[in-house]
Amino acid sequence: MSRNELTAIFCLPLLVLLAAGQAVAAEIYTWTPIVIPNVAISSAFGPNDLGQIPIVDVTGTVSGIYQNGRFTRLPAPPQGYQVGAYGINDAGTIAGYATTTADAHLQGFVLQHGKYRFFSQSGWQNTAARAIGPSGLVVGISYQDDQSAYAGFVYDPSSGTFTDVTPPGSIYTIAQGMNRFGRIAGSGQDDIAGRYAFVWQQSASPDGTLQPFLERTNIADGLANARGINDDDVITGWMRSSSGLTTGFVGSAVHGYQVLLPPGGNASGALSYCQGINNARQVSCIITDVNGNTLAAFLGTPSGNEQ
Repeated sequence: MSRNELTAIFCLPLLVLLAAGQAVAAEIYTWTPIVIPNVAISSAFGPNDLGQIPIVDVTGTVSGIYQNGRFTRLPAPPQGYQVGAYGINDAGTIAGYATTTADAHLQGFVLQHGKYRFFSQSGWQNTAARAIGPSGLVVGISYQDDQSAYAGFVYDPSSGTFTDVTPPGSIYTIAQGMNRFGRIAGSGQDDIAGRYAFVWQQSASPDGTLQPFLERTNIADGLANARGINDDDVITGWMRSSSGLTTGFVGSAVHGYQVLLPPGGNASGALSYCQGINNARQVSCIITDVNGNTLAAFLGTPSGNEQ
């Protein structure tokens, strides 16, 4: 094992949602710290199937793509713009958020072949891309300044059109993650169900209507937030138990879920958040303190061994 790799061999509790109630063995993850010289990491999203991870620093002024120990900053945006990367697909197309010196409201961007294209959803004061799928469709959120409502969307850069991805009744929706089948992961919230993870089918049925939300999940006794989905419909994200413990998770409604706890995630006051998953089931996760300050970022890789 190299010096910059840590293998998490914790006795992780299993969180299982199975119709028959069978136990499922937890898979051991190896955690590789994401360390960038002179960059204090705030967010680490992705990864794509090449292991590329979009990074934004704590100042919001430095953003780029991390891969195998190398960090490549985004190309300079047009004058007056500041950008942050949240998603990258295997083709290298990047999506994220942007602000300008003239307007602090967020707008989305797509970066392809070194060229930025900016977009905003009509009727919303803020728009931000959170992921980009294999097809080039963008998944993200729109919200108002007073944060009274958040809506999820799919944006098609080729046509400039938006498709709503908001569960009925949800007042706080985050859409983030899309697989090659058009299934989208995210989280919703309402007064009845509270906060829950969801999976939504983006493609249309034979009669031309969009499929309903395929899955709404609360894990164990806490709320759940899905933040990524791979082609096997395995999702990752983070959950908060009724006792206030915040940890990452990975799994599916079919096979069950397991806690993901990167090194340091079990320290007093530490919170764990996982933000994306690829087809090798690699995940990107961060550890923060109670004030939301990022303490460490990791790429987690399943070892193929169970405990």
